[in-house]
Amino acid sequence: MADFEIGDVVGCKKFGSMDHDFQGVVEKVYNNSIMVSINDFDPADRSGVNELNGRAVIRQSEAKMIKAVPREEKDDDDADEKKTAKKKPAKSRKKVTKKADKKK
Repeated sequence: MADFEIGDVVGCKKFGSMDHDFQGVVEKVYNNSIMVSINDFDPADRSGVNELNGRAVIRQSEAKMIKAVPREEKDDDDADEKKTAKKKPAKSRKKVTKKADKKK
């Protein structure tokens, strides 16, 4: 499975109201799927694209990378800091006694 990022151009298999394969640009990346803005499709599928409002959510395993945007190096230090961040200590509760309890 390829690592997709926003802006990548991908090829997608036909599905639903689409009778032909199409191409699009990744708009959002989910865990196992991506939302694609459909920009290159067969003219026969125009009504299908209109029905989908020009977007489709497809499985990452079914998408084929056509053109990738330049990738930035992920900083491993940031990930380590998040893992080792100290948790706030739990607030201690003081026992509250009522005046009636004190008189006894």
